[in-house]
Amino acid sequence: MNELNYNFVSLLDTVGFIQGMTLGILLVLLNKKRHKSTFFLGLFLIFFALKLLHYIFGGLNIPEVYPDLYLVPFNFSWLLFSVFFIYSQKISIFSEKKTKYWVLVPGIISFLAQSIIFFLPFETKETIAQSFLHEFIFTYLGIFYSWAIGIWNLRFLRDHQIEVNNYFSMVESRELGWAQIFLIYSLISSVIIHIMYYISPNNFYYRIVFAVFDLIAIYWVSFHGVQQYNVHRLLGQKEIKELIKVKSAENPKSELLSETYLKELMEQINDFMMNSEMFTYTELTIADLAEKLKVHPRRISTAINTLTGHNFNTYVNQFRIKKAKALLKKQEGLDLSIEGIGNEVGFNSKSAFYSAFKRETGLTPTKFLDSV
Repeated sequence: MNELNYNFVSLLDTVGFIQGMTLGILLVLLNKKRHKSTFFLGLFLIFFALKLLHYIFGGLNIPEVYPDLYLVPFNFSWLLFSVFFIYSQKISIFSEKKTKYWVLVPGIISFLAQSIIFFLPFETKETIAQSFLHEFIFTYLGIFYSWAIGIWNLRFLRDHQIEVNNYFSMVESRELGWAQIFLIYSLISSVIIHIMYYISPNNFYYRIVFAVFDLIAIYWVSFHGVQQYNVHRLLGQKEIKELIKVKSAENPKSELLSETYLKELMEQINDFMMNSEMFTYTELTIADLAEKLKVHPRRISTAINTLTGHNFNTYVNQFRIKKAKALLKKQEGLDLSIEGIGNEVGFNSKSAFYSAFKRETGLTPTKFLDSV
């Protein structure tokens, strides 16, 4: 009689399954009414956890002991990256665009096909599982599809990051860097695991390493997902609609790209920023500046990008750093700490201030103060 084969890898996968299901269900139940995007993150964690059942069942020899559980339909290779892609769209600056739900279709079809196979007699399931077509569709095609969606998601997040830097003066927690890191980890780990499986299928050390990393990743994604707000909600509906308009809405060959027009607009922007010191407003967006100047945000963005070679975030931070340097030079007469000076010039955190200051001057505020 076959017995269950208990091992450390299966234990780690079981812990991952429990925590993924628990956190995923909590996100779905507690947040779907307020933030639909968090609902999709919860769905992702649930699918991620269910996929671990394949490894758990295989590691414990469960199908040999309980044949009815052979080929449980939870191979979500076709679906995981697609759900995370939908989540990325929902929290991005482009969330008002039409969501690409069609990326979920192959995954849904795959799940339905697996479910049909799962309820077939054991002998039939065994024959199907040993066929090349089954492995090709549910393993190879699923893997390549997930990688393609993951790479597409990285490109999407890069475009999001560009727009965030072009629209916001403060980009902390808006660039979705944590989502990019998670995708890169997921893609690299997936490639390595599949390579190692074919090179050394009986070597479980790499499985232990990635099982531990998966445990960390589940908590990490859940933590950042709960903290992450929808970036587009920081802009008004009018600005959102302007942002997602096709660029042809304004003729790129007209005054938008006229050198004379852009130079005049840039002088107007510089004068306003220096005289109003609007850059000290922490949550300043290009839409706020456009409203004051009565100019379309795209034109302001084009002028700044073309004539300064910087995005809006970097452009505004240059004013902030210039003022910060002036305040640091006369700090003895001020009742402000270095962090207080950062807040005074428009930074909402010490890390953002230090990062921008060093990027602009090559020194930290502390070292700059010592050099004065």
